[in-house]
Amino acid sequence: MKSVELLAPAGNFECAIAGFTYGADAIYLGLKNFSARADAFNFSNDELIAIVNFAHKNNKKVYVAINTLIQNDEIDELIEKLYWVDKANADAVIVQDFGVVNIIKTYFPNIQLHASTQMAVHNLDGAIALKNLGFSRCVLARELSFDEILYITKNCGIETEVFIHGALCYSYSGLCMYSSFIKGESANRGKCTYPCRKLYDGVHPYSMKDLCLSDDVKKLCEIGVASLKIEGRKKTPLYVASTTDYYRKIIDGKNTKGLIENIKRIFARPFTNLHFYGKNKDVIDRDFSGPRGLFIGKVLSYKNNSIKFKTLFPIAKHDGLLITIENVEKPFGFALDNMRVKGKYVFEANKGDIVEVKLPKNSPMIKENYDVYCASSMSVKGSYPYNVPSIDSLLEKEKIDITCILTKNNISAFSIYNNQKVAVQIDGDFQKANDIEKMKISTFNAFSKLGDSSFILNDFNYQNDDGIFASISILNDIRRQLIVKLEALKSTIKPILPNVKKFDDVINKSSNYIIKIDDASYLDLFDKNDIQNIYEVIIDVFNDIEKLNPLIDKNKVRISIPVVIRDKMILKVKEKIKYLINKGFYKFQISNIFGLNIVKEFNITDWSVDYFMYNLNLYAFDFWKNLGAKRITLSVEDNKKNMNLSLKKNANISEVIVYQDTPLFIADNCMGDCKNCKSSASTIIKNCRNFILSPKPFCIVEYEKELIAPFAFRFDFCFKKYNAQEVKNLFNNLMKNKKPLSYTIANFDRGFK
Repeated sequence: MKSVELLAPAGNFECAIAGFTYGADAIYLGLKNFSARADAFNFSNDELIAIVNFAHKNNKKVYVAINTLIQNDEIDELIEKLYWVDKANADAVIVQDFGVVNIIKTYFPNIQLHASTQMAVHNLDGAIALKNLGFSRCVLARELSFDEILYITKNCGIETEVFIHGALCYSYSGLCMYSSFIKGESANRGKCTYPCRKLYDGVHPYSMKDLCLSDDVKKLCEIGVASLKIEGRKKTPLYVASTTDYYRKIIDGKNTKGLIENIKRIFARPFTNLHFYGKNKDVIDRDFSGPRGLFIGKVLSYKNNSIKFKTLFPIAKHDGLLITIENVEKPFGFALDNMRVKGKYVFEANKGDIVEVKLPKNSPMIKENYDVYCASSMSVKGSYPYNVPSIDSLLEKEKIDITCILTKNNISAFSIYNNQKVAVQIDGDFQKANDIEKMKISTFNAFSKLGDSSFILNDFNYQNDDGIFASISILNDIRRQLIVKLEALKSTIKPILPNVKKFDDVINKSSNYIIKIDDASYLDLFDKNDIQNIYEVIIDVFNDIEKLNPLIDKNKVRISIPVVIRDKMILKVKEKIKYLINKGFYKFQISNIFGLNIVKEFNITDWSVDYFMYNLNLYAFDFWKNLGAKRITLSVEDNKKNMNLSLKKNANISEVIVYQDTPLFIADNCMGDCKNCKSSASTIIKNCRNFILSPKPFCIVEYEKELIAPFAFRFDFCFKKYNAQEVKNLFNNLMKNKKPLSYTIANFDRGFK
C-alpha cells in the first residue's frame, strides 16, 4: 500500500495530542478567529507554537484552517494571525477566501496553501487552476465518487485530500447560505447554526448520515491520494483517538475488530459511504438528526417502568443508553444505573444476556420493538489513554542575558530585552562574604532557576568587586522581580507586521443595469426600450442562447459557467463554449475556481467573477483584478457597511445583485424518492441536483442609493421558474425601485457573523 497521510481533527490541544498518540500523521486545527469551526475551543498563539513543536519533534505535521471569509475591517487582525502561523512554522494554511490567498502570497510567501473543501473543488479543472495559483494541495468536495477522485488525483499535478469519516453537509461546502440568510450567522464564517439538522414538516429532509469509508480507504491509498481526512474539530479527544486509531489500523493492515463499535459508542449517526460508488440515494437520516450510538437490541417488554431487551454487546453500569420513541424527534436518553440479569443486580451484562433495566422517573411510554442504543460506554472511555504534555514544556524558551551587581549599599540585576533595560534593585547595608567563590556560585545558581517562565539564561555577568554577601532569599527575590518585569514587557511587544497595502479610491458617477437569466425565453417580451436599459445580459451556458430575443446584440451577452459542473459534464460544456466563441460570443462569467482554467484554455480575455466566489474584502478584489477579471460581483451575504468599503476602491468594476432567488443549499444529495422527485416553489431539481431557494427573494433595490454607485446593479432570474410576462413586469418595477410584496434583505442592514 502506498504511503498516505492520515489527517486528524483537533478542536483543542488535547484533541491534537490524542490524534497524534493514535497514529495521525498530521492534524488540522483552527485559531481563535477565522476558522470554519468557530465554536470549537481552537488554539491560542502559544498553543499553536507548542503543538507545532511537538509535531515536528515527532516527524508529524500541523495544518491551520483559516478557511472563512474575511471582511474588510478584519484584515489587520488576520495579518497578525498569519504572522503567528508563520512564526510557529506551521506546515500549511487551509483557505477558502481568495483575499486570504492574496495576503499570504504577498506577505507570507513561505506559508504553503491548501484549498479548503469550502472552495467546492469538484473537477479536474478546479484542481489544475489551484496548482497554477501556487497551491500545494486541494481538499476535494465530499460529493465525489471514487472514479472522480481517481481521475483528478492522477491528472491534477498537486496533492489531493479526501474526507473519509465524519459529519456531512447537505449542501456543497462553501455553497450554503441557509444559516446566513435566516439568522445572519454564516457557515462561510464558521458560525453555521445547522439548519440542515432541523425538523421540517415532521421530517429531517436535509439531515445527512455520517460518512464512514472504513476499508474503502485502501482504494484511496492505492491511487495516490495524499491525505485521508477525518472530520470532527468539534468532537471530543476520545472521538479523535478512536477514529484515528481505527483508520490507522486499516491503513497499516492491522486488526480492527470492535473498533467501529467503539466509535459508535462515542458519537455516531447512521453511517454512509456517500457517493463513493456512484449516486447513492440512501444518505439522509430523515427520522433523527442527532447521534444514536451502537444498536444493542430491541425492547422485548415494558412493565413497571422497566424494560427488557437482549443485548447484542456487553454493557455496564453508568453506560449511556438511548431508546428511539415513535413520533418523537430526539431519542430518550438515560444513564444505566439499575440493571438485572436473571433477577440479580449486576454491574456488567454480557453479549446475549436478557437485561432488565429500571428507567428513570418520568420516563416516556416505551413500546415493544423500540430500538435501544448504547451512546456512551465506560469501557470505551478507558480504552484510549494518552498523556498530555504541558504547553509550557513544548514552548521554546527565549534566551536572555542577566547581569547581577553586588555592592555594600545595594544588590541589583538587569537584562536588556528588545533594546530596553529592565532592572531590579534592593537597597541595604550588606556585609562581606566569608567565601567569595561560594558567593559567586550561589548567585549564578539563583539566577539560573528561571522555572516556568518563558526565558532561559544565556549569559550571566557577575560583578562583586567589594566581595559582598547576599542571602539566597534576596537573590531569589531579585530574580523573581526581574522575570516578572521581563514577562510584562514581553507581553506588550507587538509583532512587526507588514504594512497593509493602500488601495486608491475610484469614482463611478452612475450605474448600469445587468440582467441574469437561465432561460432565454424570459426576455421574449422585452422591447427596444427595455433592452436599451440593459447594459448586459448574462445567460447560463446550458441554455439555448441562440434563442435569445433577437433585439439583443451579441456584444451585450455574457455566458455564465455554473458553479458546479462535474467532470462527466465538463467536456460537453467545453464543446458548447467552443461553439459559442465561434458564433461570436466572447464574454464569460465564472462562479467557481475551475472557471479560471477554462478561461485560460480558451484564451478568454473578457471574463467576470460571480458572487459564489465570495468577494468580501479588498484583497479578494485585488486578487481577481491581478488575474485579469473585468468585473467582480459582490456577495449577496454581505452587509451595507462592508459593501461600501469594497465599493469605495472598486466601484468601477463591481456588480451588486439587487434582486435574486438565492439558493440556500446547492446539493447533489437527493431525498431518495425518484417517483415523487419534482420541483416546487422552494426546491428546484435539475439533473438530480437540488437548489433549495430562499422562501422570499433577496431584494435591496430600495437601498441602491445607500451604496456607493457600482458599475452595475444586477437582477437575477435564475433557478426559480418564471414566465416572460413575470420577468418583464418584475424588471420594469425593479428599474423604478419598486420592491416585490414579499422579500428579504438578508444581512444587508443587520450584518452577519
